[in-house]
Amino acid sequence: MTTRNCKKQDCKDETGNCRILGSDGLPVQCVGPWVEDKYFFLEKYLNASCEARRKFADKNNAVFIDLFAGPGKCIVKNEKREIDSGGIRAFKRDEASFNEYFYFDISSVNAKALEKRINSKSNCNFRCGDSNGLINELVETLSQKPYRYHFAFIDPFGPDGLKFETLRNLAKLNRMDILLHFPIGSIKRNLGTWLRSKSTILDNFLGTDLWRKGIDGLSSDKVFKLLIDVFTEQLKSIGYPEKGLRMASSDSNIYTGLPTVSVKNTKDVDLYVLILASKHQLAQKIWNSIIKIDPKGQKELF
Repeated sequence: MTTRNCKKQDCKDETGNCRILGSDGLPVQCVGPWVEDKYFFLEKYLNASCEARRKFADKNNAVFIDLFAGPGKCIVKNEKREIDSGGIRAFKRDEASFNEYFYFDISSVNAKALEKRINSKSNCNFRCGDSNGLINELVETLSQKPYRYHFAFIDPFGPDGLKFETLRNLAKLNRMDILLHFPIGSIKRNLGTWLRSKSTILDNFLGTDLWRKGIDGLSSDKVFKLLIDVFTEQLKSIGYPEKGLRMASSDSNIYTGLPTVSVKNTKDVDLYVLILASKHQLAQKIWNSIIKIDPKGQKELF
């Protein structure tokens, strides 16, 4: 096997994958070790919500949606260690597993690699293209069977990958939970440019330009609290009720307004926060309970 050295700046190709193939000869995405924190909370939520999902799964009515699926495997940079992606982890579940899976990726290389890794199971659907464009057809298909539970894992590289209109379309489905990667690091790097422009990536991501009001002079943490607050109101506007967005009391999370968990890099800098939005208060109760303990087993002090 070719020696892997992900310390080089050019270890990624144009798709975000490592230039060296994985151990199975298929593409892998280059990631930092912090990605495991994201998957930790994904799996923890899927485990904790197992019984609530079972009544749908037992009737063949539980649906998993991954809008930015990638090739299915990641390589942790500098560690030469391969791990499964979120979509693969959801697929491998044994207890109250999903009955149908929809995987989207804009890269045909990734879509083909993921399909090979999952081995073309009949209950899996793979599509190559922009999720923002494919979502209308998906919602139309899923709407034909109204008694379903839907869980969407939404994990874009940055705000440019996701338009709020996609969330609006998903919200047309009954019984919808979304676990979303809110990319505060990427937003921070580009915020100054976007403030000087109109119709920006951030406007499309949030579905509004109301974030511009009152942002001048705010410190970094207050800027992102404002953005999360705007995002909360946007989610309410498309049918996510207050009870499905409610946060347990906490003074330790600067991104108050939504129940969020911060994912940091090795320098303890926030890269993004994970947000759960649900149409049912039980989902939020479950989410609030699992984010009290971090991947290292440390308990938040509420």
